[in-house]
Amino acid sequence: MQTTNPRQRLLTLLSLPVFLFLVVPTAIVVPVALNDSRYITFPPEGISFAAVAGFFADKAWTSALTASLQSAAIAVVIGVILGATAAIGLHGRKFPGQQAVVGLILAPMIVPTVVLALAFYQFFISLGVLGSILPIGLAHAVIATPYVYLTTRASLAGLNPALVNSAQSLGAGWLSVFRHVYLPVILPGLVSGALFAFSVSIDETVMSLFMQSPSATTLPVKMFTDIQFNLTPKIAVSSALLVTVATLGLLFQVMFVLKRRSTARMLPLAVSAPN
Repeated sequence: MQTTNPRQRLLTLLSLPVFLFLVVPTAIVVPVALNDSRYITFPPEGISFAAVAGFFADKAWTSALTASLQSAAIAVVIGVILGATAAIGLHGRKFPGQQAVVGLILAPMIVPTVVLALAFYQFFISLGVLGSILPIGLAHAVIATPYVYLTTRASLAGLNPALVNSAQSLGAGWLSVFRHVYLPVILPGLVSGALFAFSVSIDETVMSLFMQSPSATTLPVKMFTDIQFNLTPKIAVSSALLVTVATLGLLFQVMFVLKRRSTARMLPLAVSAPN
């Protein structure tokens, strides 16, 4: 008969208030979004989907949601490419100034966001491209790249560089090496990095606020503006939508990891099975 370790029970009891503190405020936005009122109130006066219908019927809110998804897509694609390339390029290599290169890659995580926002604002306005989704997506890609780099580098920790050298010595090109050696190893890191990049981009407010325009207003910026001048349940609907997207992304990542673990457990059985 197994007995629970007292230290584990104590840790569970101490973790429960922290869990509630983190989850309960986030979960409150769901009943507020379904509130039968013209204003944000809690506890809700009644249950109604009028605010949800009004959110998707309002062109300003749907345009902001579309802009956020477009900028997040740009950030994810560019961030995954740059982050994975940097992690693969630095894997198993030692050269003078390597730490400086790594520090440069991770700098967007350290530099204050308002400083980056002002720098990007000056840069894009000098190019004359400010006021569209593209510069917002490019700016978000810069702050998303370090997350992809870290998750990919963590996945590469268990890869022996000798395998890469062996594949190259046997005549494999760079595309074959990436597909058959690197990709199976870094795939979990790429998925996690893409989810981090998407979350960072769709939640970013400061950079989007600096580079917004009437035709390029992201969802967080729209929420920030309406909180000041038009406090309606549509803000709670957008918050609940962001929470739902984040939850679905987390569930997808968990299912992906569990599927890979299940496949890894079955692989020895498949190898040892008779022909």
